[in-house]
Amino acid sequence: MNFDPIMGRMTHRFAPVLLLVSLASGPVTALEGGCVLWISDTSPMRAEGAPARRGGGMGGMPMGGGMHSGPPMKRLWLLSGTDPQKAAFARGDADASVETLLVTPSKPEGESVPPPGEGHRGLVFEMPAQGFYRVYVTTRTLQERMLNLNVAKAEVGNFGHDGDEEEHDRAMTAPRALENAAIEIVRERQPKEGPFSQVRSGTEQSFIVLRKGLPVPDARVRFVSHQGWSKEVTSDGQGRARFQVVRDYFPPWGEFQKRFKATYLVIAEFDATEAGNHKDQPYTSVRYQATLSGSYYPSPEDYRSYAWGLGVGLLAALLSGVATYLYRRRRLRPFQEVRLDEKA
Repeated sequence: MNFDPIMGRMTHRFAPVLLLVSLASGPVTALEGGCVLWISDTSPMRAEGAPARRGGGMGGMPMGGGMHSGPPMKRLWLLSGTDPQKAAFARGDADASVETLLVTPSKPEGESVPPPGEGHRGLVFEMPAQGFYRVYVTTRTLQERMLNLNVAKAEVGNFGHDGDEEEHDRAMTAPRALENAAIEIVRERQPKEGPFSQVRSGTEQSFIVLRKGLPVPDARVRFVSHQGWSKEVTSDGQGRARFQVVRDYFPPWGEFQKRFKATYLVIAEFDATEAGNHKDQPYTSVRYQATLSGSYYPSPEDYRSYAWGLGVGLLAALLSGVATYLYRRRRLRPFQEVRLDEKA
């Protein structure tokens, strides 16, 4: 048995015998550019990299504004694609069954949420209490005798600087996974992470793949950065996959934004030999897929290096100007009046 810091209890490792992970059998379309569903707090129609709104931590930012006077609101979008900047709105599939679950600080077991109405692309919900809110969108589709099961997840933080410190501590130590989730990804917290902490480029970040609260070993896990850089690893015996959040923000001098909000996407997938029925149709295997997105920001060293570079450039320009001035000054000859005696 192992202590699970995510669930806050003692758990057995998920038995590989039940998983029967087979990474070589069949085309892995999801990790090779196929239909990957994930949740984002940035609409594809909105300019990428806009400075983040105030009032949130790593999980996201509350979205208020306008004439809304009630609790903070949050809007999320279900997207399709593996490139954070090129992903589009997910299209509906008549053959797919969709379930949406919202986990709140007051309802850690979650509650079902109706899908967006016709003409509405986003999922909107209120955040009346401080803490973390999680959204799970589970889709199931049948392809021949394989069931494709996708769980897209998002974690949103709602905190205020006037909040109670004890309330913040409770939110940081609250369970962050569902025992009945078919599959999900949990981002491990950084040491001494607080409610207002942010993921920074250059840091190492680990993620845990869980199935019904238990670690999934040997799952394929891919990390995709804001600019489309990706790396794939296999989860270890505790379901953990580690990545370094690469630095991929290189704007011209003078355009650097230290609050530039970049998006990362994590995709996990594995196959299991399981038999069952979906909409009265039998299947003999299941392809599990989980997605989790988040935000990261430039490292302080990045904008310090930009500041140093800009300072060095200005100093070089100043020295060059001074040297040019002195050179031209030395070449100036003093005026001398010369009189010629024409009588001589």
